Amino acid sequence: MTNPLRSLYGGSRLWLILHLGLGLAWCAVLASRAPGASGPGASGPQVFVMLLAAGWLPSWALACWQVRHRRLRSLLFSDLLAAGSLVLLACSAYVPLFFFNVAWFLPLALLPRGVVTELLVRRLPGSRP
Repeated sequence: MTNPLRSLYGGSRLWLILHLGLGLAWCAVLASRAPGASGPGASGPQVFVMLLAAGWLPSWALACWQVRHRRLRSLLFSDLLAAGSLVLLACSAYVPLFFFNVAWFLPLALLPRGVVTELLVRRLPGSRP
């Protein structure tokens, strides 16, 4: 029995959609935890745009690489490398741009999206063992 989503989108396209959707959802969750407009720092929509532009959009290149290298070991190492790179970038280049809002990049970087996406795809009915 085949999975209708898999046949509709193809294995790679479904994986990529889940990967990028998971990143968008995680940005939205983080932005929902931001203080309101009355508190110090950026508001929720501002945090979402910041994470989207400086954290999620650059992750497309990683997602395109990971969709072709879907072994758990490769995904884990590439997620660790991406997390380290984003943390390093956030603690250096993003500090002048986002001041104290750099802390929002750390949970975004620490979500191992490649591994989580692969585990979700494997749990879908009709997926490979």
